[in-house]
Amino acid sequence: MKYMYWIVLGAAVLVSGCQTTTRTTTKAATNDRIEVSDGKYDATKAAQSRLALGLKYIEAGYMERAKQNLVKAYEHKPDLPDVLYGLGYYYQAVYEFDKADRYYKMALDEAPNNPDYLNAYGAFLCDSKKEHAKGVDYFLKAISKPDYTSVGETYENAGFCSLDAKQVTQAEEYFEKALTLNPNLTKSLYGLAGVHYQKSNFRRAADYLYRFEGRTKPTADSLLLGYKVASATGHKGNMQSYGEKLMQLYPNSRQATEYLNIR
Repeated sequence: MKYMYWIVLGAAVLVSGCQTTTRTTTKAATNDRIEVSDGKYDATKAAQSRLALGLKYIEAGYMERAKQNLVKAYEHKPDLPDVLYGLGYYYQAVYEFDKADRYYKMALDEAPNNPDYLNAYGAFLCDSKKEHAKGVDYFLKAISKPDYTSVGETYENAGFCSLDAKQVTQAEEYFEKALTLNPNLTKSLYGLAGVHYQKSNFRRAADYLYRFEGRTKPTADSLLLGYKVASATGHKGNMQSYGEKLMQLYPNSRQATEYLNIR
């Protein structure tokens, strides 16, 4: 996915509201080695443990175990925003977009000013639901929060969302703001290459691609764009080089299929 739609909750999950603690006398061990010893039952901590485990399973691709742990997290603390957010992320990952939308909205109902949630929901709207204008609105809401520190990354997200919507002038503005705030955002260089390709400024597109390639490894998208730019500028050697790299590094990709169809 193009967007940085998920902020890992390793730190966020430590930020919780009022903890609800009740006394119980239980002792159990699960297959995931989460132990509950005799003494106090802390619903928030139990939910956080399950949430962290569920997110790790998503990252590893074990979606059934991820769901089991996220559902248990919800059972422990159904109003904890991080848990609702985690369920939104899970359902987005398994393409159940209506459920994902519902849980993201529930998280925002609980924490409407959380900029990470606003950024993630904006990316979900752009990437999964193709609601680009609405997605950009959420990115800008996140950026407006005075304590938000990932402003450059969110401008980058807004740039890709606008580029997908063919709003190239707006996309260019957002990518340039992203790089002004954080010059290390290499994806914005690729984004500006895409902007200038769509504006038929092929030499500028090639310049931005060159800068992108000098700072990170090529992606299937950047190699395909490189081929298109080289084709537009008549550089047959570069066309061959980009095409060969694409087929070598990403032979089964959608971009490789497109390249084979247009070469």
